[in-house]
Order: sequence, then C-alpha cells, then structure tokens
Amino acid sequence: MDLKEKIDRLILDYFPWGEEDFLPHPRPEDDEERSLRVRFWIEEKTRELRNAALALVAKVKPVLQEIEAQTPEDRPRLLARIDSSNLVKSPGSILEKMVRDWDPRNGEAPKIGFRNFLQELDDIGRFRIVANFLSDVERIASALQTPYGPAAASLTPAQRALRSEYRLRHNGFTDSVHLLPGQRSKGERCRKGVFYPVNRSLEHLRVEVQIQTQLQEAWDKKDHFLVYERRRRGEAVDPRHSMEIFAMSELLYVADLTFDRLRQAIDRT
Repeated sequence: MDLKEKIDRLILDYFPWGEEDFLPHPRPEDDEERSLRVRFWIEEKTRELRNAALALVAKVKPVLQEIEAQTPEDRPRLLARIDSSNLVKSPGSILEKMVRDWDPRNGEAPKIGFRNFLQELDDIGRFRIVANFLSDVERIASALQTPYGPAAASLTPAQRALRSEYRLRHNGFTDSVHLLPGQRSKGERCRKGVFYPVNRSLEHLRVEVQIQTQLQEAWDKKDHFLVYERRRRGEAVDPRHSMEIFAMSELLYVADLTFDRLRQAIDRT
C-alpha cells in the first residue's frame, strides 16, 4: 500500500466526522473531496501555531542582534539569518507523519491521529536559524539556552525577555552535529530545541527551533529532494546513492571544521 492509499484509508476510517471541533456530516463520498476538506481542516487547526512561531521569532531575533553587537571583529560579517519561510508543516506532511509507521492491515488505529496530532508532533510550528560558521551555531545555541540554566543571573535584556515568555524543553538544545560515527543514523546535523509559552493555557503552542550552518542547510535541502521526497512517495532509493549522500554530510562537517580552524588562524595574524 503506497503513501496516498494509506492517507486515504486514514481519512476514511479514522477522521471523526460530525464530532465537536471536527468537520460536520455528511462525509464526502469522493476520496479527493474528502482529502481536500480534511487538509483544509488541518490548515485551520495549525494556524495558531504559525502565529506562535512568528511571536517566537520576534523574541529570538534580539538575542541574535546582541551576539552580533558583542562580536569583537572590526569588520562586519554574517553571523546568522532566520529562515521563517515555512513556519508550519503543510497538511500533507502532517498526514504523512500520521501514517509513516502505521500498517492499516493490522486493524489498529495509528498512534498519531486527528485527535492527538497537535499534542504528539513537536515540529508543526518551526523555524530555522542558519549560521555562517560552526562556532556560530554553538554560540547561538548557548545564548538561547543560557536563560534556562544556572547562569541565569547574568542575562542580557533580550535573554531575560525570552525567558519571561517562553520555556525551553529540557532547558537545552539537542546536538546532532557532534555525534560519534556509531551514533549517527542519518546525515542531518543541527542543534534543535522546542520552545513553548510560560502561560500554561498556551503551552500546547510548541515551536521547534533548529540551528545549523549554511553547509548543513545546503545538505539538508539536497537530501530532501534526492532521497526524502522519493522515499515518502514510496519510491525505491538505491542504497549506493544513500551511502554517497550520507557521506556528503560527513565531508561538509569536515569543511565546517576546517573553515572554523582557518577563521581562528587568520584572525590571529
């Protein structure tokens, strides 16, 4: 059963038509009409997360500006940019996550469904911070997680403003940049954290923030097009091609390390 068939089956068998907060009866008989209406419903349900991501961008941007102002170099350079072009996962991507590990033939409902996807998926609202150097990634991650650690007494104004309105899951960012070879199951490299409002009534508005270098982002976009998109459509990917693309992530990591070393050496001259 391909991905589209699984999604159609999910909508047909498990969307709670007629219940409160869901779409009313009658349920369309046509598969395409059913799918369109459910996708529109998902888009409406995630609209609030788009606004939540924008609000977090507004709190993170001053932290980046403070880092830039504290940078000792006497010549301007790119520290980082915020990519907020896709603040919310598309309805199609959300449906694909629901059915990714689900086998309709076993007669069981998927673990992630229409009733709980907003609670179960942490990355529906998201944005990315793309940094120039690998050391910039670490510096930005440190600046964004410091408000939630033991050094919180010496915060900058922007950090205090961030902490006053948001919490950070586990008080830190996970690290898939410096994993040992045996720990790596995929080529993605980034620092990742999940923020949510201090206000208890709004803590369901979780927003994932990724921090990665320009080279890591470039790899991610190519992997998405060459491998991820094909696999999610149910198409075969040659293992040799997957091996090469994974190896490119390793090569670009070496390039990032080299650029950092060169920057430090050149700055000392």
